[in-house]
Amino acid sequence: MTAVYGTRGEDGRTLAWPLLAWAVRDRWSWRTLPLVERSPRGKPFFPGEAGRWFSLSHSGGIALCALSEDGPVGVDVELVRPRRAGLPTYVLSPAELARFDGGWEDFYRLWTLKESWCKREDAPLFPPRQVETPPPCPHGSWAGGDWRGAVCCSGPPPGEIRWVEAGHLKES
Repeated sequence: MTAVYGTRGEDGRTLAWPLLAWAVRDRWSWRTLPLVERSPRGKPFFPGEAGRWFSLSHSGGIALCALSEDGPVGVDVELVRPRRAGLPTYVLSPAELARFDGGWEDFYRLWTLKESWCKREDAPLFPPRQVETPPPCPHGSWAGGDWRGAVCCSGPPPGEIRWVEAGHLKES
């Protein structure tokens, strides 16, 4: 089963690892984070914890963490903001461009699905036009007023994100 946790603060980068520590205590009753190593491509994992997978993402003041017992998992979050006009044509595949509605919200929905799949697979994201969405995995997407997020997992995706106040991450 996969669970996704999220938090907001001033800097999502500094919140991602404390969120992971909080989430593994909540989900798996681990008192501390075990050793974390990285694959040759840079994907973090718990080397001594067979059957436990995680993924982290941050953008602006938002951090997301996905935990899974079903198999590899990937999560991504992005703040919705205008970018250069040619970006969708550069990163979206022809099939994605055919489904793209032209808005930045939709662009980030497609992008977070694409990136979460690449994180799950520990696969390269480049060239981005060659990575298709929706990915060939169970996935979930979420939207807030100024952000979009997605998870790609091995089992059923969670229906919602469990939000944790940033102040609670320091308490435990």
